[in-house]
Amino acid sequence: MNERNDTSHMKILEKIAGIAASERNDYLMQAKKSGKKVIGFFCSYVPEEIIHAAGFIPYRMRAVASSGTEKGDIYFSSLNCTFVRHCFDKALKGDFDFLDGIVFLNGCDHTRRLYDNWRHADIPPEFRYMFVAPHKVGTTAEKRFSGEIEVFKKELERYFNVTISDETLAASIKLYNRRRELLQSIYEAGKSKEVPLRGSEFLRLMLALTAMPVEDSIALLEEFKGEIQGRSTARPGDLRIFLASGCVEEPGHLELIEELGASIVANNICLGTRNFDLAVSEDDEPVPSLAKRYLYHLSCPRMMNTSRERLAYMQDTCREFQVDAIIAEKLKFCDLWGGELFLYRKESRKLGIPLLALERELYGGSSGQMRTRIQAFYEQVRNRKSTADDLFCAAGDDYQAGGKN
Repeated sequence: MNERNDTSHMKILEKIAGIAASERNDYLMQAKKSGKKVIGFFCSYVPEEIIHAAGFIPYRMRAVASSGTEKGDIYFSSLNCTFVRHCFDKALKGDFDFLDGIVFLNGCDHTRRLYDNWRHADIPPEFRYMFVAPHKVGTTAEKRFSGEIEVFKKELERYFNVTISDETLAASIKLYNRRRELLQSIYEAGKSKEVPLRGSEFLRLMLALTAMPVEDSIALLEEFKGEIQGRSTARPGDLRIFLASGCVEEPGHLELIEELGASIVANNICLGTRNFDLAVSEDDEPVPSLAKRYLYHLSCPRMMNTSRERLAYMQDTCREFQVDAIIAEKLKFCDLWGGELFLYRKESRKLGIPLLALERELYGGSSGQMRTRIQAFYEQVRNRKSTADDLFCAAGDDYQAGGKN
Protein backbone atom coordinates (compact mmCIF):
# COMPACT_ATOMS: atom_id res chain seq x y z
CA MET A 1 0.00 0.00 0.00
CA ASN A 2 1.50 3.36 -0.88
CA GLU A 3 1.92 5.98 1.87
CA ARG A 4 -0.42 8.54 0.30
CA ASN A 5 -3.34 6.11 0.13
CA ASP A 6 -2.64 4.78 3.61
CA THR A 7 -2.80 8.28 5.12
CA SER A 8 -5.78 9.40 3.04
CA HIS A 9 -8.08 6.52 4.02
CA MET A 10 -6.96 5.87 7.61
CA LYS A 11 -9.61 8.07 9.27
CA ILE A 12 -12.70 6.34 7.87
CA LEU A 13 -11.15 2.89 8.39
CA GLU A 14 -10.49 3.77 12.04
CA LYS A 15 -14.07 4.99 12.38
CA ILE A 16 -15.43 1.71 11.01
CA ALA A 17 -13.05 -0.32 13.18
CA GLY A 18 -14.29 1.50 16.27
CA ILE A 19 -17.93 0.73 15.46
CA ALA A 20 -17.12 -2.92 14.67
CA ALA A 21 -15.24 -3.52 17.92
CA SER A 22 -18.23 -3.18 20.25
CA GLU A 23 -21.78 -4.46 20.49
CA ARG A 24 -23.06 -0.87 20.63
CA ASN A 25 -22.09 2.40 18.93
CA ASP A 26 -22.99 6.10 18.80
CA TYR A 27 -25.33 5.67 15.82
CA LEU A 28 -27.31 3.02 17.66
CA MET A 29 -27.42 4.83 20.99
CA GLN A 30 -28.48 8.13 19.42
CA ALA A 31 -31.33 6.33 17.65
CA LYS A 32 -32.34 4.77 20.97
CA LYS A 33 -32.38 8.19 22.63
CA SER A 34 -34.66 9.48 19.89
CA GLY A 35 -37.19 6.75 20.74
CA LYS A 36 -36.26 4.09 18.19
CA LYS A 37 -36.55 0.47 19.23
CA VAL A 38 -33.77 -2.02 18.43
CA ILE A 39 -34.63 -5.60 17.46
CA GLY A 40 -31.82 -8.14 17.48
CA PHE A 41 -31.88 -11.05 15.06
CA PHE A 42 -29.85 -14.14 14.29
CA CYS A 43 -28.98 -15.32 10.78
CA SER A 44 -29.28 -13.83 7.31
CA TYR A 45 -32.64 -15.54 6.67
CA VAL A 46 -34.55 -13.07 8.87
CA PRO A 47 -36.05 -10.32 6.62
CA GLU A 48 -34.67 -7.07 8.06
CA GLU A 49 -37.09 -5.01 5.97
CA ILE A 50 -40.05 -6.19 8.07
CA ILE A 51 -38.36 -4.96 11.25
CA HIS A 52 -37.41 -1.66 9.64
CA ALA A 53 -40.90 -1.10 8.20
CA ALA A 54 -42.24 -1.36 11.76
CA GLY A 55 -40.14 1.71 12.59
CA PHE A 56 -37.41 -0.28 14.36
CA ILE A 57 -33.68 -0.87 13.87
CA PRO A 58 -32.65 -4.42 12.89
CA TYR A 59 -29.49 -5.43 14.76
CA ARG A 60 -27.45 -8.46 13.69
CA MET A 61 -26.50 -10.43 16.81
CA ARG A 62 -22.78 -10.93 17.34
CA ALA A 63 -20.33 -11.89 20.08
CA VAL A 64 -17.78 -9.10 19.56
CA ALA A 65 -15.86 -8.00 22.67
CA SER A 66 -16.74 -11.28 24.40
CA SER A 67 -14.40 -12.14 27.26
CA GLY A 68 -15.38 -15.79 27.71
CA THR A 69 -18.19 -18.33 27.95
CA GLU A 70 -18.28 -19.07 31.69
CA LYS A 71 -21.91 -18.05 32.18
CA GLY A 72 -22.98 -19.38 28.79
CA ASP A 73 -21.49 -22.77 29.64
CA ILE A 74 -23.99 -23.13 32.49
CA TYR A 75 -26.75 -23.48 29.90
CA PHE A 76 -24.89 -24.94 26.92
CA SER A 77 -22.87 -28.10 26.56
CA SER A 78 -19.16 -27.89 25.71
CA LEU A 79 -20.21 -29.66 22.50
CA ASN A 80 -22.19 -26.62 21.41
CA CYS A 81 -20.41 -24.18 19.13
CA THR A 82 -18.64 -21.22 20.67
CA PHE A 83 -20.74 -18.69 18.77
CA VAL A 84 -23.91 -19.50 20.72
CA ARG A 85 -21.98 -19.86 24.00
CA HIS A 86 -20.30 -16.47 23.58
CA CYS A 87 -23.56 -14.77 22.55
CA PHE A 88 -25.51 -16.20 25.46
CA ASP A 89 -22.70 -15.39 27.88
CA LYS A 90 -22.91 -11.75 26.77
CA ALA A 91 -26.70 -11.81 27.14
CA LEU A 92 -26.44 -13.13 30.70
CA LYS A 93 -23.97 -10.35 31.53
CA GLY A 94 -26.39 -7.69 30.25
CA ASP A 95 -24.38 -6.68 27.19
CA PHE A 96 -27.53 -6.67 25.05
CA ASP A 97 -29.67 -4.69 27.49
CA PHE A 98 -30.32 -2.08 24.78
CA LEU A 99 -32.45 -4.54 22.77
CA ASP A 100 -36.23 -4.15 22.74
CA GLY A 101 -36.79 -7.52 21.12
CA ILE A 102 -34.94 -10.45 19.64
CA VAL A 103 -35.68 -12.77 16.71
CA PHE A 104 -34.25 -16.29 16.70
CA LEU A 105 -34.06 -18.64 13.72
CA ASN A 106 -33.90 -22.37 13.12
CA GLY A 107 -30.55 -21.94 11.41
CA CYS A 108 -29.03 -24.98 13.06
CA ASP A 109 -29.63 -26.99 16.23
CA HIS A 110 -27.18 -24.82 18.17
CA THR A 111 -28.81 -21.47 17.35
CA ARG A 112 -32.24 -23.04 17.67
CA ARG A 113 -31.35 -23.94 21.25
CA LEU A 114 -30.60 -20.27 22.00
CA TYR A 115 -34.34 -19.57 21.93
CA ASP A 116 -35.05 -22.25 24.54
CA ASN A 117 -32.28 -21.16 26.89
CA TRP A 118 -33.12 -17.46 26.54
CA ARG A 119 -36.70 -18.18 27.60
CA HIS A 120 -35.60 -20.56 30.37
CA ALA A 121 -33.19 -17.98 31.81
CA ASP A 122 -35.94 -15.36 31.35
CA ILE A 123 -33.54 -12.56 30.52
CA PRO A 124 -34.42 -9.40 28.57
CA PRO A 125 -35.75 -8.51 26.14
CA GLU A 126 -39.33 -9.60 26.76
CA PHE A 127 -40.20 -9.88 23.07
CA ARG A 128 -38.62 -13.16 21.94
CA TYR A 129 -39.75 -14.56 18.60
CA MET A 130 -38.85 -17.81 16.85
CA PHE A 131 -38.75 -17.24 13.08
CA VAL A 132 -38.86 -20.48 11.09
CA ALA A 133 -37.24 -20.56 7.66
CA PRO A 134 -37.53 -23.51 5.23
CA HIS A 135 -34.54 -25.78 4.74
CA LYS A 136 -35.20 -26.18 1.01
CA VAL A 137 -35.93 -23.92 -1.94
CA GLY A 138 -38.85 -24.39 -4.33
CA THR A 139 -42.42 -23.24 -4.91
CA THR A 140 -43.74 -24.97 -1.78
CA ALA A 141 -40.98 -23.38 0.29
CA GLU A 142 -41.78 -19.95 -1.19
CA LYS A 143 -45.41 -20.21 -0.06
CA ARG A 144 -44.36 -21.49 3.36
CA PHE A 145 -41.81 -18.71 3.75
CA SER A 146 -44.28 -16.01 2.66
CA GLY A 147 -46.69 -17.30 5.29
CA GLU A 148 -44.02 -17.19 7.98
CA ILE A 149 -43.12 -13.60 7.06
CA GLU A 150 -46.80 -12.62 7.30
CA VAL A 151 -47.08 -14.20 10.76
CA PHE A 152 -43.90 -12.42 11.88
CA LYS A 153 -45.23 -9.11 10.53
CA LYS A 154 -48.52 -9.51 12.38
CA GLU A 155 -46.78 -10.45 15.63
CA LEU A 156 -44.62 -7.30 15.50
CA GLU A 157 -47.74 -5.24 14.83
CA ARG A 158 -49.65 -6.88 17.69
CA TYR A 159 -46.92 -6.78 20.33
CA PHE A 160 -45.63 -3.27 19.65
CA ASN A 161 -48.96 -1.79 18.53
CA VAL A 162 -47.66 -0.62 15.17
CA THR A 163 -48.84 -0.90 11.56
CA ILE A 164 -46.66 -2.20 8.74
CA SER A 165 -48.24 -1.06 5.50
CA ASP A 166 -47.26 -2.15 2.00
CA GLU A 167 -46.07 1.41 1.38
CA THR A 168 -43.68 1.49 4.36
CA LEU A 169 -42.49 -2.02 3.52
CA ALA A 170 -41.79 -1.00 -0.09
CA ALA A 171 -39.80 2.01 1.19
CA SER A 172 -37.76 -0.27 3.47
CA ILE A 173 -37.08 -2.66 0.60
CA LYS A 174 -35.79 0.23 -1.49
CA LEU A 175 -33.41 1.32 1.29
CA TYR A 176 -32.00 -2.17 1.83
CA ASN A 177 -31.60 -2.69 -1.90
CA ARG A 178 -29.56 0.50 -2.01
CA ARG A 179 -27.32 -0.82 0.76
CA ARG A 180 -26.92 -4.10 -1.13
CA GLU A 181 -26.03 -2.24 -4.31
CA LEU A 182 -23.32 -0.22 -2.57
CA LEU A 183 -21.89 -3.28 -0.83
CA GLN A 184 -21.85 -5.27 -4.05
CA SER A 185 -19.91 -2.55 -5.86
CA ILE A 186 -17.35 -2.32 -3.02
CA TYR A 187 -17.05 -6.10 -2.88
CA GLU A 188 -16.51 -6.43 -6.63
CA ALA A 189 -13.60 -4.01 -6.39
CA GLY A 190 -11.75 -7.07 -5.05
CA LYS A 191 -11.46 -8.26 -8.65
CA SER A 192 -8.85 -5.54 -9.17
CA LYS A 193 -5.18 -6.39 -8.88
CA GLU A 194 -4.81 -3.39 -6.55
CA VAL A 195 -7.20 -4.92 -3.96
CA PRO A 196 -8.60 -1.62 -2.62
CA LEU A 197 -10.08 -3.33 0.44
CA ARG A 198 -8.73 -6.33 2.31
CA GLY A 199 -11.01 -9.08 3.58
CA SER A 200 -10.32 -8.15 7.20
CA GLU A 201 -11.35 -4.56 6.47
CA PHE A 202 -14.48 -5.74 4.67
CA LEU A 203 -15.45 -7.82 7.72
CA ARG A 204 -15.10 -4.76 9.94
CA LEU A 205 -17.30 -2.86 7.52
CA MET A 206 -20.01 -5.54 7.72
CA LEU A 207 -19.81 -5.67 11.52
CA ALA A 208 -20.34 -1.91 11.61
CA LEU A 209 -23.18 -1.76 9.08
CA THR A 210 -25.24 -4.52 10.70
CA ALA A 211 -25.21 -2.70 14.05
CA MET A 212 -26.53 0.70 12.95
CA PRO A 213 -29.63 2.22 11.31
CA VAL A 214 -29.76 1.43 7.60
CA GLU A 215 -30.07 5.13 6.72
CA ASP A 216 -26.77 5.84 8.49
CA SER A 217 -25.16 2.76 6.96
CA ILE A 218 -26.02 3.95 3.44
CA ALA A 219 -24.50 7.37 4.15
CA LEU A 220 -21.39 5.71 5.55
CA LEU A 221 -21.11 3.41 2.54
CA GLU A 222 -21.44 6.26 0.08
CA GLU A 223 -18.65 8.12 1.88
CA PHE A 224 -16.57 4.95 2.16
CA LYS A 225 -16.93 4.06 -1.51
CA GLY A 226 -15.56 7.44 -2.51
CA GLU A 227 -12.70 7.24 -0.03
CA ILE A 228 -11.30 3.94 -1.30
CA GLN A 229 -11.22 5.02 -4.94
CA GLY A 230 -7.64 4.57 -6.12
CA ARG A 231 -6.57 2.79 -2.95
CA SER A 232 -4.22 -0.18 -3.19
CA THR A 233 -3.40 -2.74 -0.48
CA ALA A 234 -1.74 -5.24 -2.85
CA ARG A 235 1.78 -6.39 -1.98
CA PRO A 236 4.18 -8.15 -4.34
CA GLY A 237 3.66 -11.90 -4.19
CA ASP A 238 0.37 -11.82 -2.26
CA LEU A 239 -1.87 -14.82 -2.84
CA ARG A 240 -5.52 -14.15 -3.65
CA ILE A 241 -7.75 -16.09 -1.24
CA PHE A 242 -11.41 -17.14 -1.32
CA LEU A 243 -12.66 -17.58 2.26
CA ALA A 244 -15.62 -19.87 2.97
CA SER A 245 -17.00 -20.19 6.47
CA GLY A 246 -20.04 -19.94 8.68
CA CYS A 247 -19.69 -17.59 11.61
CA VAL A 248 -16.49 -15.56 11.50
CA GLU A 249 -16.50 -12.16 13.16
CA GLU A 250 -12.90 -11.69 14.30
CA PRO A 251 -11.04 -9.29 11.99
CA GLY A 252 -7.85 -10.34 13.80
CA HIS A 253 -8.24 -13.86 12.46
CA LEU A 254 -8.56 -12.58 8.90
CA GLU A 255 -5.60 -10.28 9.49
CA LEU A 256 -3.53 -13.33 10.40
CA ILE A 257 -4.50 -15.01 7.12
CA GLU A 258 -3.52 -11.86 5.24
CA GLU A 259 -0.37 -10.80 7.06
CA LEU A 260 1.28 -14.11 6.18
CA GLY A 261 1.22 -13.12 2.52
CA ALA A 262 -2.29 -13.02 1.10
CA SER A 263 -5.37 -10.92 0.44
CA ILE A 264 -8.85 -12.27 1.05
CA VAL A 265 -10.50 -10.95 -2.12
CA ALA A 266 -13.77 -12.95 -2.07
CA ASN A 267 -15.89 -14.88 0.41
CA ASN A 268 -18.92 -16.91 1.29
CA ILE A 269 -19.38 -16.15 5.00
CA CYS A 270 -22.30 -15.20 7.27
CA LEU A 271 -21.20 -11.56 7.48
CA GLY A 272 -20.28 -11.42 3.82
CA THR A 273 -21.82 -11.86 0.40
CA ARG A 274 -24.95 -13.55 1.71
CA ASN A 275 -26.07 -10.14 2.94
CA PHE A 276 -26.12 -8.44 -0.45
CA ASP A 277 -25.79 -10.84 -3.38
CA LEU A 278 -29.48 -10.64 -4.39
CA ALA A 279 -31.89 -7.69 -4.38
CA VAL A 280 -35.58 -7.78 -3.49
CA SER A 281 -37.95 -7.14 -6.40
CA GLU A 282 -39.47 -3.67 -6.11
CA ASP A 283 -42.10 -4.35 -8.79
CA ASP A 284 -44.11 -7.12 -7.13
CA GLU A 285 -45.97 -7.58 -3.83
CA PRO A 286 -43.59 -6.92 -0.92
CA VAL A 287 -43.99 -10.07 1.19
CA PRO A 288 -43.69 -12.66 -1.64
CA SER A 289 -40.76 -10.65 -3.02
CA LEU A 290 -39.02 -10.78 0.37
CA ALA A 291 -39.67 -14.52 0.58
CA LYS A 292 -38.01 -15.10 -2.80
CA ARG A 293 -34.99 -12.95 -2.01
CA TYR A 294 -34.28 -14.45 1.42
CA LEU A 295 -34.94 -17.96 0.17
CA TYR A 296 -32.81 -17.76 -2.99
CA HIS A 297 -29.91 -15.56 -1.90
CA LEU A 298 -26.49 -17.20 -1.63
CA SER A 299 -27.21 -20.01 0.79
CA CYS A 300 -25.34 -21.59 3.65
CA PRO A 301 -25.22 -25.36 4.38
CA ARG A 302 -28.47 -25.20 6.37
CA MET A 303 -30.21 -25.30 2.98
CA MET A 304 -30.49 -28.92 1.92
CA ASN A 305 -30.98 -28.72 -1.84
CA THR A 306 -28.71 -25.84 -2.86
CA SER A 307 -25.22 -27.34 -2.53
CA ARG A 308 -24.73 -27.34 -6.31
CA GLU A 309 -25.48 -23.62 -6.43
CA ARG A 310 -22.98 -22.94 -3.64
CA LEU A 311 -20.27 -24.92 -5.41
CA ALA A 312 -21.06 -23.13 -8.67
CA TYR A 313 -20.72 -19.82 -6.84
CA MET A 314 -17.33 -20.92 -5.52
CA GLN A 315 -16.18 -21.92 -9.01
CA ASP A 316 -17.43 -18.72 -10.68
CA THR A 317 -16.02 -16.49 -7.94
CA CYS A 318 -12.61 -18.15 -8.02
CA ARG A 319 -12.47 -17.49 -11.75
CA GLU A 320 -13.78 -13.91 -11.66
CA PHE A 321 -11.57 -12.85 -8.74
CA GLN A 322 -8.52 -14.76 -10.05
CA VAL A 323 -8.24 -16.73 -6.82
CA ASP A 324 -5.03 -18.65 -6.09
CA ALA A 325 -6.34 -20.75 -3.19
CA ILE A 326 -9.33 -21.43 -0.94
CA ILE A 327 -9.45 -21.41 2.85
CA ALA A 328 -12.57 -23.15 4.14
CA GLU A 329 -13.35 -23.13 7.86
CA LYS A 330 -15.76 -24.58 10.36
CA LEU A 331 -16.36 -23.93 14.02
CA LYS A 332 -15.89 -26.99 16.21
CA PHE A 333 -19.00 -29.18 16.47
CA CYS A 334 -20.61 -27.57 13.41
CA ASP A 335 -21.94 -30.58 11.48
CA LEU A 336 -23.37 -28.40 8.70
CA TRP A 337 -20.01 -26.91 7.79
CA GLY A 338 -18.32 -30.26 8.39
CA GLY A 339 -20.35 -31.66 5.50
CA GLU A 340 -19.75 -28.53 3.44
CA LEU A 341 -15.98 -28.84 3.81
CA PHE A 342 -16.20 -32.38 2.42
CA LEU A 343 -17.96 -31.02 -0.69
CA TYR A 344 -15.47 -28.16 -0.98
CA ARG A 345 -12.54 -30.57 -0.91
CA LYS A 346 -14.01 -32.66 -3.71
CA GLU A 347 -14.86 -29.64 -5.83
CA SER A 348 -11.51 -27.94 -5.33
CA ARG A 349 -9.73 -31.08 -6.55
CA LYS A 350 -11.86 -31.06 -9.70
CA LEU A 351 -11.05 -27.40 -10.28
CA GLY A 352 -7.38 -27.78 -9.45
CA ILE A 353 -7.52 -25.06 -6.79
CA PRO A 354 -5.53 -25.64 -3.57
CA LEU A 355 -7.70 -25.73 -0.44
CA LEU A 356 -6.88 -25.49 3.26
CA ALA A 357 -9.59 -26.73 5.66
CA LEU A 358 -9.46 -25.29 9.17
CA GLU A 359 -11.40 -26.10 12.33
CA ARG A 360 -11.35 -23.51 15.07
CA GLU A 361 -13.16 -21.93 18.02
CA LEU A 362 -14.68 -18.46 17.89
CA TYR A 363 -12.34 -16.19 19.89
CA GLY A 364 -10.45 -19.35 20.70
CA GLY A 365 -6.85 -18.29 20.31
CA SER A 366 -4.46 -21.00 19.00
CA SER A 367 -3.01 -18.40 16.64
CA GLY A 368 0.42 -20.07 16.79
CA GLN A 369 -0.84 -23.40 15.48
CA MET A 370 -3.05 -21.62 12.93
CA ARG A 371 -0.11 -19.52 11.76
CA THR A 372 2.03 -22.61 11.18
CA ARG A 373 -0.64 -24.36 9.14
CA ILE A 374 -1.37 -21.31 7.00
CA GLN A 375 2.32 -20.62 6.38
CA ALA A 376 2.88 -24.22 5.26
CA PHE A 377 -0.17 -24.03 2.98
CA TYR A 378 1.02 -20.80 1.37
CA GLU A 379 4.41 -22.33 0.71
CA GLN A 380 2.75 -25.27 -1.06
CA VAL A 381 0.59 -22.92 -3.14
CA ARG A 382 3.59 -20.83 -4.16
CA ASN A 383 5.59 -23.91 -5.07
CA ARG A 384 2.65 -25.11 -7.15
CA LYS A 385 2.37 -21.73 -8.88
CA SER A 386 6.08 -21.70 -9.59
CA THR A 387 5.86 -25.17 -11.14
CA ALA A 388 2.81 -24.12 -13.15
CA ASP A 389 4.66 -21.07 -14.49
CA ASP A 390 7.56 -23.29 -15.57
CA LEU A 391 5.17 -25.69 -17.27
CA PHE A 392 3.40 -22.79 -18.96
CA CYS A 393 6.68 -21.50 -20.36
CA ALA A 394 7.51 -24.99 -21.65
CA ALA A 395 4.07 -25.92 -23.00
CA GLY A 396 2.86 -22.54 -24.25
CA ASP A 397 -0.91 -22.36 -24.70
CA ASP A 398 -1.44 -26.04 -23.89
CA TYR A 399 -1.34 -25.42 -20.13
CA GLN A 400 -4.02 -23.84 -17.95
CA ALA A 401 -4.20 -23.36 -14.19
CA GLY A 402 -5.32 -26.62 -12.62
CA GLY A 403 -4.00 -28.94 -15.32
CA LYS A 404 -3.46 -29.46 -19.01
CA ASN A 405 -6.15 -29.19 -21.68
